[in-house]
Amino acid sequence: MLRNFSSMREQNTHAILSQIINHPEISRAEISKQTNLNKASVSEIVRNLIDEQYVVETGIGKSSTAGGRKPILLKINKKAGFSFSFDVRYDRLSYMVTYLNGEVLTFESVDMNIDQSNIVSVVENIIRNFQQSMENSPFGIIGIAIAIHGVVSKNKIIFTPYYDLSQIDLANELEKRLHLPIYLENEANLTALAEASMDATHKNLISVSIHTGVGAGIIIEEKLYHGFEGRSGEIGHTTLYPDGIACPCGNKGCLEQYCSQSSVLNAYRNAMENELLTVDNLIMDYKNGENIAVKIIEDFAKNLSIGMTNLMGTYGPEIIYINNKIIKDIPSIIVKIREHLDQTMYKKIPVEISQVAQQASLYGATAMNIQNFLGVKTFNFFN
Repeated sequence: MLRNFSSMREQNTHAILSQIINHPEISRAEISKQTNLNKASVSEIVRNLIDEQYVVETGIGKSSTAGGRKPILLKINKKAGFSFSFDVRYDRLSYMVTYLNGEVLTFESVDMNIDQSNIVSVVENIIRNFQQSMENSPFGIIGIAIAIHGVVSKNKIIFTPYYDLSQIDLANELEKRLHLPIYLENEANLTALAEASMDATHKNLISVSIHTGVGAGIIIEEKLYHGFEGRSGEIGHTTLYPDGIACPCGNKGCLEQYCSQSSVLNAYRNAMENELLTVDNLIMDYKNGENIAVKIIEDFAKNLSIGMTNLMGTYGPEIIYINNKIIKDIPSIIVKIREHLDQTMYKKIPVEISQVAQQASLYGATAMNIQNFLGVKTFNFFN
């Protein structure tokens, strides 16, 4: 059988990079053991990776129990390049810059109105400003990954309920101006990638993001599941109450009209007859035992547990993570959700607060950039 040796060498290179990026330090012998590649092939590929500045030697490891020479340890050259990630909401833009190993260099979050008229120039200006002062590196910016709060398919925005970005080809416009790889992805999907990058024990997990809307990122057998036109995980637009509150998606009674952070806050403001109240006020009132706040949080937990039940029945995850400020500050909500779930067949499936909280989508975008640049299937933060 004829073999494509060029393709095989490329696959071997990616396999070796995967071992190096996912370990703090690793020896050539250990790479050979983990990849089943012979030591000569590993040494040759590693030498090339060092010459091309992807990898650096870091020091001397411990000798094996059999004795012999102590191994030279390897790690990714973190300063070989920079990852740029954005989270774009209709009312806020956040971004994070990391080194090639995922170490955070810069994080910023700015309240501002975002729409199709300014998104391209805002992102371009941030990139240009960074480029003017960034450290010298062999690869510069390796990619720009952008979290979109809406439906994304094949690097194009299909639908955004609270800000209309589907009228522009955002990735194409940015690529033309910046000449850099641009990756668009649904915010909840990137949050799921972040959870998977910090959870090495579960191959099937769901991350539920609760902000202005409610979305679910789904990992099945360690792969992000998109569904047709990227519409999987739109749990916020599943029906909770038929003929309920009208939703921008065209449906009525959608889950996010009752369980998004915005809807929960609006319910609290309406009940208190005060439009100036904030999420922090709601959390404080709940902790102080104020009846209205307690009722709103209990309804939130009950409604959300219905959404969790539907997700469990549809996708069969090993675990569900929830990313939301209210739940992070009131962790007892998880107990209330658990009480509802324990009455169902899904009582053994854990539901936990997100491991990465408010910057989850940015970490997921970083993982996407690094995986695409190095050609590896997984990337683990804080390894």
